[in-house]
Amino acid sequence: MTEANSGGKQKLVVDREKTVPFLLRMFYRLNHHHRVDDFTPDHLPTEDEVQIYTWKDATLKEISNLIKEVVPDANRPNAKLSFKLVYIDNLRGKYAFKELGTIHNVTTSEHDEINLDDARFVIGDFLDVAIFFGPPPRPIERRSSVLRDRNRERDRGGRNYRGIGNDRDRDRDRERDRERDRVDRDRDRDRNGMRIERDRRDERRDNRSFRDRRR
Repeated sequence: MTEANSGGKQKLVVDREKTVPFLLRMFYRLNHHHRVDDFTPDHLPTEDEVQIYTWKDATLKEISNLIKEVVPDANRPNAKLSFKLVYIDNLRGKYAFKELGTIHNVTTSEHDEINLDDARFVIGDFLDVAIFFGPPPRPIERRSSVLRDRNRERDRGGRNYRGIGNDRDRDRDRERDRERDRVDRDRDRDRNGMRIERDRRDERRDNRSFRDRRR
């Protein structure tokens, strides 16, 4: 049993030729998961049980392929398998769930390479599997393309850019222009007032000079 470094994260790699596999018990349902209350120390939903022998480096994708060998519905092209870890919560003394990921039949997923060791699975835990049906997930848009589309919508005069219509932007621009015009008018009025006052002072000074010369 060794550790492999994958993207800075240590991944467990089991020597399957030398390591004995363990029994993994899984419980599946169509279209929804079991309730956590379906799991008690005295009762398990065994009518929906699938058992396989595997190792702790088994991935969700690998486990999905094994489930498809015994559950025909899991082979449908639009099927997707959602996994939850079922474990004993020692503080509360009862079973609890932990989300692991979803595997799609027709597309790859970031969850494909999650293995049991990544999920902190210990022997004695179970997996609860819900088999859903529907279209494959849409690809995640890159942030740059989203911003580019928003900018394009804004430049085209779209009304849905960030939920704010261009009419509001135009109203704001008009208000800003009106305020700028008002400030310019006030400035011009002040300048004219100063010029008139200066002309009056010059006129009074000229009158005094004329009277002084006549004396």
